[in-house]
Order: sequence, then C-alpha cells, then structure tokens
Amino acid sequence: MAVVVAVLPQVYRLPLWFVPMMTVVVAYRFYVQVNHIKKAYNLVLIMVAVAALLLIVYSQGFGLSREISVTILITMTVLKLLETYKMRDALLVVMLCYFVAMTRFLYSQDLVLVAYLLLSAWVTTHALAVVNYQHGDAWFESGHIKSSVGWLLLALPFAVLFFLAFPRLGSPIWGSPDIFGEGKTGISGEMSPGSIIELFMDDSPAFRVTFEDGEQPDNNQLYWRGPVLTEFDGRTWSQFDFNRQRRVVAFDQQAKQISYQIEMEPNGRRFMFGLDYIVQSPTGASLSSASSLTSMTVINQLKHYQVKSVLSDRLYQNMSSYQRNRLLDFSDNQNVQTQLLISQWQAIDSSPYGIINKALAWFQTEGFLYSYSPPPLDSDDVIDEFIYDSKRGFCEHFASSFVVMMRMAGLPARVVTGYQGGVDNGDYLLVKQSDAHAWAEVYIDEPDHELGGYWQRVDPTSVVSPERLFQGSGNIIEQRRTIMDFPWLRQARENMDKYRFRWNKWVRDFNVSKQQALFDAIGIKHREGKDLAIMLLTILGLTGVVIFSWLWWRLRPRYTDIQQWYLRFMRLFKKDPEIFQMRHLGFEAVAPKIMTRYPSLSEPIEQFKQSYLRIRYRNEHPTAADQRRLQHYFQALKKAVNNVDKASSK
Repeated sequence: MAVVVAVLPQVYRLPLWFVPMMTVVVAYRFYVQVNHIKKAYNLVLIMVAVAALLLIVYSQGFGLSREISVTILITMTVLKLLETYKMRDALLVVMLCYFVAMTRFLYSQDLVLVAYLLLSAWVTTHALAVVNYQHGDAWFESGHIKSSVGWLLLALPFAVLFFLAFPRLGSPIWGSPDIFGEGKTGISGEMSPGSIIELFMDDSPAFRVTFEDGEQPDNNQLYWRGPVLTEFDGRTWSQFDFNRQRRVVAFDQQAKQISYQIEMEPNGRRFMFGLDYIVQSPTGASLSSASSLTSMTVINQLKHYQVKSVLSDRLYQNMSSYQRNRLLDFSDNQNVQTQLLISQWQAIDSSPYGIINKALAWFQTEGFLYSYSPPPLDSDDVIDEFIYDSKRGFCEHFASSFVVMMRMAGLPARVVTGYQGGVDNGDYLLVKQSDAHAWAEVYIDEPDHELGGYWQRVDPTSVVSPERLFQGSGNIIEQRRTIMDFPWLRQARENMDKYRFRWNKWVRDFNVSKQQALFDAIGIKHREGKDLAIMLLTILGLTGVVIFSWLWWRLRPRYTDIQQWYLRFMRLFKKDPEIFQMRHLGFEAVAPKIMTRYPSLSEPIEQFKQSYLRIRYRNEHPTAADQRRLQHYFQALKKAVNNVDKASSK
C-alpha cells in the first residue's frame, strides 16, 4: 500500500506499460503474502529487472535526465516487492517509498500535492511501524496509527526549521520544477477556430493579481494583454517577429495609471501578461513593439513581477511602411462575399470609424450568437462561412473575422490574445484559463499627432454578448461546460485557491532573497558558515528541549490519589536506600521488611497499612473521610519516623 500510494502521483508521467506492470507485481506480491509462497528464483527476478530496464530505454531513450532517473527509481521500487521476504528488504522498500514521494516535488510544490504527499508519508511511516513492531492480524492497529502520527508530528518542527534555515540555491539542482516533461497549458502563440474554446473548459489558475492600495479596475477594463497575432493563412493566426522592442509611445492624458503585482502560474512558455497598456517592462522581461510582455526565460515555475499600466483603449505609436503592409495582408481569392460586403460599406462611409461601426452593427443585428459549442468551419472561406452561415462563435471567431474585415477595408489590424476579466477572490484577483479571450486592434491614422496615429482596441464580442465583459465567460452560459461543471464545485475551487495563494506566498516563493532577508532580520550573515551553524545548532537545541519536555510530560508516570499515599509513605524512608529502592514491590511486600528493620514503627505502619489496603482494594474512589483517616495515620507515622531519625543521629 505504501508503494502504491507513493507512486500514484507520478503515474500519468510514466510510460504506458508501467501501470499494467505495477498492477501485476502488486497483485502477485499480495497473493504470495497471503498464501505464504516462497520467493521466486533469482534468475526469474533478474530477467524481469532486465526487461523493465529495456522497456525504459525503449520508451525514454538513453542518457541521464530527471525523467529517466525518476522512472528507474519508481520502477525498481515496485519490482523490489518481488523479493521482499526479509526484514532488510522490507525496510529498504519503505525507505525507497520516502524517496519516490519526494521526487514528485521535482515537478510541482502545489498545496494539494503537498497534502497528498503528507498522506503518503503517513502510510509509509505506518508501514515502517508495522514492520518494526509486533502486530496481530489487523493491518491497521490503533497503537501503530498513534505511533506513526506521533512521530510525523514530532518531525514537523524540524521540517520547518530546515525549510527556513537550510541554505538555498539560486536555481534548482535539476532545473526548474513544475512544467518539465508535462503538458503546457494556457495562451499560445497561435489561434485558430476552437483554440480558445478549449481553454474555456479549463478553470485552473492562469495568474493572480494584487492591486496596490486596493485600486482594482472594473471588470470591463480588465484586458490582460498577451501574444499579438498578425499573420493569417486563411484559418490560423500566428505571430510575426518584427525584431525590435517598443520605442516611443504615448497615452491619453486623462488615462489612469495603475500599479499591481502578478503571480503567474508556470505555463512552459515565455508569454507574460499585463493590463492594456503596459508602461514599461518589469525586470527579466522585454516589451515588444506590439506591447506584449515576453520573459527572458521559459516560465517553468511560479513567477512574480511588478507592473504599471495605463487603463486605456488607445495607444499612440508610430508605424513603419513595412509593418503597415504586413498588417493589411489578406488573401484576395478567399472570402469573396465578405469583400463585397466591405466594398458596399465603403461606398457609404469609408472613414475608419465608419467601417468599424458598420462591422460592429453587423455582428449586433444579424443574429450572431456567443457560443462555446459553435459548428465547425470546414470550408476554405472561413470568414464567409462564419459571417453568412454559422453566425455562432466564441471570441476568436469574432476577433478573427473583424480583423480580416478591417484589412479588407484598408485599415491595419491585428488580433490580440490574452485574458479578460477575473474573479474577485478577496485579497487578490484570480484569472483562470477559462477567462482566455481574443480581441482586435485597429490602427487609426492621425496626421496631426507627432506619432502619426494610434492603436484602437475594439472587442467585437462585446456587442454580441456585452455581459461577457462584466460577468466573466463562465457566468453567462447556463449549460454546463463539462460533467463536473457545477457552481458549488467552481466556488469550492475558488475558495481552495485562497489557501493556495497563501501557500505560494509563504512557501513556494521562499527563495534566496527572502531567506537572506530573514537572516538579516535576526543578525545572521547568510554566507558566513560559522554564524549559520551556530544559529542552526541553537534552534535545534531549543527545538529538542521543547520536544523532549513535551515527551517527558506526556509519558511521565501517572498515579491515582490512593497511589499517591503509597509514594508519600515510601518517601519517609528515602534516607534508607535499601528500603527506598524496594518501593516498586508494593505495600504488602515492603511493610514487613520495614517493620523488621525498625521495630518501633510497627504499630503506626500497621495502622496506616490496614487503612490504605482497605481503601485500595475496594474499587471505590476515596471519600473525604478516607482521606482524613489516611492523613491522621500518616502524620502519626511521620512523627514516629522523625523520632527514629533523631535517635539514630544522636
């Protein structure tokens, strides 16, 4: 059971043959244990081990990496069950279970995973208790359970100590955790019909936002800018690298600036997000000419960054002729019906805002529906099929069609992907993958401005489903997106994320700089090993004193009221070691020896003894009268003992 529980979190990453192999091994080992079958031949075990090694090489190749190392460790731990017939082998399997559970931290340190691995640690510790101590037929005995739970609780202070004080590296030994070898999730650098709908089904966190001074904007202002897509092949939008960073830009003077911090979940990519429009790039990131943030490194672990943005739907920026030509590009021989429609609009009003308003009015009045289950677009003329036939789509359908329509009208335009909105989760704003969104930007020439024009944000989804901007994507569709899409479950996930946010803040993000700040606060220089060693020894010593004091208090002998009278009786003879060391024998065995040694004490001892034994063995709690009687005889005996002591001293 300890092996299975330790391995389960890794199963989805292991080769396909692993689960059948583990099932056979565990079932066989259980059958062998119940039926007391002898160990298999060593030759058979060797062949099984070699076969497993060949399967690992076949599925994961040669070379030494984290993936192969973890797979070998887990596989050999499971196979070790086939030869576990001695105490030494059982102890080895238990110890390997601890290591197998620990390897999961090479990939993630999420709060839910930590809770599960604590369960795994308890099961493994319980197995250790069962192996080491005598037990009956029951697999789970209360004594073993209390023992394993107690030792784990005792280990927690030491775990906290080493977490806080153990020297931390600038980067993990095995590289960045979390995403290595696992599927990537979130906004990508491409967009095609249905790509953002897939994210709409995913309620996992994309990032969390903490606003300074509580200045959280309204939901309809929360456009979290990500990759900007400019290339369209008739179905799929993709990025084009203009190979330069953003230069001089300008914002509306009345636009409000806002500062905030983002805690971004790992996504295995370089895309970062910020509110439109970002003033300047944070440390470790670059701001492209399209005003998108890009990390210098792949985001494979939790990332924090501080951002300042201007809340505006307009960005003044110069545009080169090369950019203009690329942002006007579309296929002349596709979507002919839409081209004719644009020509009709231009004949009426060819101004930029005239075309924009015509397109928005078309989406608003021609029966278009916002839907997360639109019909597939199979023809080569995707825009025509959507505008004239389907009329049901998600944000990517509306943004893609709108941008192509603008280009047909001679207006430079591009698709912006990212997220829109978020959930107010108390101390922070939670932005989920299901908040993924796409909108459009159109370049409007303004000759009087020193930069020559500006980018105007236009969200065609807002005219089809205005509530999307205010209520969020998950709250405007009544149907369940998935089998497990219940409002109460969604709320439970959001409540759970509050604890995950605190866990990230205090545990996952406890890095070298925060540890250094902790050491500085208590006067320890991080790089000086002597001071650090003294600090660790002091904390360990204090922790040990607290733990062992608690153990002494918990395990100290406990005596009933009547037993306390016997202990008082024996303390009267503490000066006589030969008598005092016999106190464990009991009153009836010790009293005759004392009376033989001290004949003058026979009468008071006999009186106290008879009163004591009468109360001791009647199985009733001593009454007040009993206590007074014992007190009377005890005082008489004490006086007699003092007289004997005085006589012997003379």
